[in-house]
Amino acid sequence: MSAKRDKKNILVCVSGLTPQIVTETLFCLAVKEKKEIDEIYVLTTKRGRDVILGKDSHPATPKTPLKKEIDKLCQQYKIKKPLFAENDKHIIVAREESIELSDIRSDKDNILFPNKISEFLRKITSKPDNTLYCSITGGRKSMSVHLANGLSLFAREDDKLLHVLTKEEHEFKGFFPQTKEEINDLELSEIPFVRLRPFLPAEFKGKNILKSNFDEIVNYTQKQLKALSPFNKLIIDVGKRELRYGNERILLQPMEFLFYYYFVDCKERGEENISIQNFQSDETIQRMFEHFKELFPSRQIERKQWNSKKFDQNYFLQRRSKINNKIEKIIDDEDIADLFKISVNRKWGSSTYFIRADMSKFKIINFG
Repeated sequence: MSAKRDKKNILVCVSGLTPQIVTETLFCLAVKEKKEIDEIYVLTTKRGRDVILGKDSHPATPKTPLKKEIDKLCQQYKIKKPLFAENDKHIIVAREESIELSDIRSDKDNILFPNKISEFLRKITSKPDNTLYCSITGGRKSMSVHLANGLSLFAREDDKLLHVLTKEEHEFKGFFPQTKEEINDLELSEIPFVRLRPFLPAEFKGKNILKSNFDEIVNYTQKQLKALSPFNKLIIDVGKRELRYGNERILLQPMEFLFYYYFVDCKERGEENISIQNFQSDETIQRMFEHFKELFPSRQIERKQWNSKKFDQNYFLQRRSKINNKIEKIIDDEDIADLFKISVNRKWGSSTYFIRADMSKFKIINFG
């Protein structure tokens, strides 16, 4: 009897008209590499399920159910029989409402299938007691791509991406090797891939991720990667009153510059959410005036002129709008521009304003 393991080993395969890839992968893992597999899941189409069940009418597809061949393999090579039932839990077919996906040909199919893979992977990887062995050998090439992409988003450190290879003369003669030559020619390769799971925010790792489609998660992750790029820095040149991004630069009016600098300064001090009321207080205006005198000592501006502004709501919103428009002019990537613009947490009667970008994304050039 084998020793009790901390985690279950789960084999996940995509399959089209050749379910032999499931038993071939199981053979490589369980027989050649001595790794016990506890459970098997197959992602397929409506016709692929018929092939798995041995019910497809085409003469070229096998007429023996995959489950029966798995049992034969385990008995012949005396390996543990993994859990695999002929039901919707283990044979997973993408569907739209009550209509099952027959094949993967159209753009619509290539949205539906990855969404199903995404739904399956995020559920099964939410359980810490398993390790996935995902084979991309079977099915249409697009199915394999979707599984690899899904695994890239959800895989944990120990999860594997696999591909099974054999010589052409041995392909699909049987469900698993019968001779020493067939065994030697069957090879299992582990494919390296990028794991993006650490970039997913807490809400995506929790229950709310079940409400998101694959393309939504991809778009969000792409934005996260953009934000992490070390090249996406906004330079604030105090002496020139300039904002610079890459090769682009823009001059701000004195009050615009101070307005934006104030938000960056607040962020640096840990004050993330600023209300309009903050700007309407005498203390805030006083502090802004002191900042302005330090930054622009050559300008003779009387404090009473600043106090007369009073920073009412219209004045505040106008300054914010002008600054955000200027940031859009120097940053043509909308996702990156949104990081540096003055954003708003909208709440009736108590909205607050902040800059999304981390302080590491700013470089401040002071006088001198």
